[in-house]
Amino acid sequence: MRNQPPPGLWDSFWAEHASSETLFHRLLWRIRFLFSQAYARVLFHRPLPAPNQGRILEVGCGSARTLHYLGQRLPQHQCYAFDLSPDALNVVRQISPTFRSAISDAGHIPLSNGSCTVAFSIGLIEHFDRATAAQMVREMARVTEAGGVVAVMVPWRTSFYNLIRLAFGRRWPFGHENPFRRGELMRFMAEQNLQQVSVHVIFGSTLLAIGQAAPAPRPR
Repeated sequence: MRNQPPPGLWDSFWAEHASSETLFHRLLWRIRFLFSQAYARVLFHRPLPAPNQGRILEVGCGSARTLHYLGQRLPQHQCYAFDLSPDALNVVRQISPTFRSAISDAGHIPLSNGSCTVAFSIGLIEHFDRATAAQMVREMARVTEAGGVVAVMVPWRTSFYNLIRLAFGRRWPFGHENPFRRGELMRFMAEQNLQQVSVHVIFGSTLLAIGQAAPAPRPR
């Protein structure tokens, strides 16, 4: 199993996706809007700690559409959009110019411990092996304050979406994916020391797992 997407995959994808007028990319934008709004609605209803840091972080943000809609619902929070792809961040700056965007490795987030109220990723960790995915989630938990929200969206292994992906085989345009089952995702999040984990099925095709960051262990 490959540990990470091929070099340059997402730069080329976002460069084309941002500018292409093909029917495929127009349809993809509409689907992205629909799903991103659904993710933001579910995340918005999760209780946030008070007082809180007032920062919302999307890791591996792509176009940061979910962050865009979440920021609209929580206007008092600062929005941070991190991705390794400069082309993706160019899209973010066009759509959401007030976001604080930066090139960042999801496994080494350049923020201090507990500096965010919400940290999440959409369609990121399934592109990596489980050990690498776990490191990414632990990093999101590290930068999230105690009681804050940590969430990931991944493809659902038993969904129609996954059947389509398998039918495309090597021609699948979104790179290698390693989908999750519901129970597996619940256990995976709990293993990263997240509390009160819930898993939501979105439009019968993706899973949105939401957990609560645990307090940092007290020094002995």
